[in-house]
Amino acid sequence: MKMRGGVPRILVVGGGITGLAAAYELSLHAPEVETLLVEERARLGGNVLTVQRDGFLLDGGPDSFLRTKPAAAELCRELGLGDDLVQPLPSAHRVYVVRAEELVPLPAGMALAVPTRLRPLVESPLLGWWGKLRILGDLFIDAPAEEAQDQSVEAFLLRHFGRQATERLAGPLLGGIFAGDIERLSMQSTFPQLIDIERRHGSLIRGLFAAESRRAQSDATERLPVRDDPLDPRNLIDLVRWLQRARRAPVSPFMSLRRGMGTLVDALAQRLPARAVNTQAGLRELRRCDDAHWEALLSNGRRERFDAVVACLPAHAAAGVLGVDRVGAELSAIPYVSTATVFFAVESSRLKRPLDGSGFIVPRSEGRLLASTWVSSKWPNRAPEGMALIRVFLGGAREPQLLGTSGDDDLVAIATSELERLLGPLGAVLFTHVFRWPLANPQPLVGHRERMQRVRRRLAAAPGIYLAGSAYEGVGISDCIRQGRSAALEALGQIRAAV
Repeated sequence: MKMRGGVPRILVVGGGITGLAAAYELSLHAPEVETLLVEERARLGGNVLTVQRDGFLLDGGPDSFLRTKPAAAELCRELGLGDDLVQPLPSAHRVYVVRAEELVPLPAGMALAVPTRLRPLVESPLLGWWGKLRILGDLFIDAPAEEAQDQSVEAFLLRHFGRQATERLAGPLLGGIFAGDIERLSMQSTFPQLIDIERRHGSLIRGLFAAESRRAQSDATERLPVRDDPLDPRNLIDLVRWLQRARRAPVSPFMSLRRGMGTLVDALAQRLPARAVNTQAGLRELRRCDDAHWEALLSNGRRERFDAVVACLPAHAAAGVLGVDRVGAELSAIPYVSTATVFFAVESSRLKRPLDGSGFIVPRSEGRLLASTWVSSKWPNRAPEGMALIRVFLGGAREPQLLGTSGDDDLVAIATSELERLLGPLGAVLFTHVFRWPLANPQPLVGHRERMQRVRRRLAAAPGIYLAGSAYEGVGISDCIRQGRSAALEALGQIRAAV
């Protein structure tokens, strides 16, 4: 493939998981294209970082990805990491919620904060009787007559489950994924799958029941009739039986890699030609130099021309360098919060209570921590025999200034105090390890989808720039991989169309 100016060139900006996936996609499908990936920092991987210390394995950023979003697992298999994929340990299905300074089990059968089993909900001390009855009121919500406008996560949950469940269960579960404030987070842009269930069924509980019924029918030797009328008596009987079904071994929605998520970063980097990757080199400015090319000013002072640019940057970084009318203003309006993760390596026998689950979440009114993961109880081979590895999360929208006002010792002190309040004395701590993530968590607030539609329209008027990353269409590893690979193919398609 030849262009008017010779060999086509594509610039990938940002060496996080999104940019690595984009550069890998280009190397896979268009080795004849000259790809250059530039990363401001000295290392690749962005928020994905694995550290090995004294026999412990620490994932400082995300420790897993969703199996229900296939992009990450598919990429791992492509890279030869299929045998390294691991599932959580059997005990990890148990999750706790802090209530009145006690760790109370989350009711079994919760799926994206939607209850799918009746008995665990009724028996849970997390809610009063009115709160439990109010959750079941979701069964009687009708599908909306027309597509609703964007709304906050809190407004959506209040409508379906009421205030008790929103504050004590559903809100901490969903808001915690973004370290965000559910009063401001956009439901459309954070959990569109629940919006889709509401659009088709009204009730979220009925919608999950219908989805499972259809899966069961498609697997059956004889197909059963599909009864779409939710008021059909047979449907109501089936629904009650489903809510009362016995406990089954849950299938975790999460997967990880045996040697940590950094393995994926290393595997991607090894697939790229050494000349294609420049670390400690960032983009300072981008401007159109003619109808077919963009000129990039790099941090080393060089100006280079490219046929297309795949910008895999945080929104606040992209806002300052993309030379497209009004795009910068839109991107700079996407807020971010800062978080920290603090690890504790301890002796299991010195703990007052067993770490018999994957960890706990903390409602806003119950303390300073956002959540805690009991890493050694969640994943295999994360700690030596007889040892435990605990991770806690701090900051976010709950304490947005915490990282700016606290040193590492302060963060450890806060985390220690909160952990010991809930778990009891930790005993002799072998080591602590702090990871700081300043302005690393994008917050897709109400109106985010409309903002991104405006950005896409303005970029379409200036062909050659493609956006991908956690601030735009999903924050998870699978979301970022999907966006990076898709943006790379779009850039490639534009270049080929211009031949």
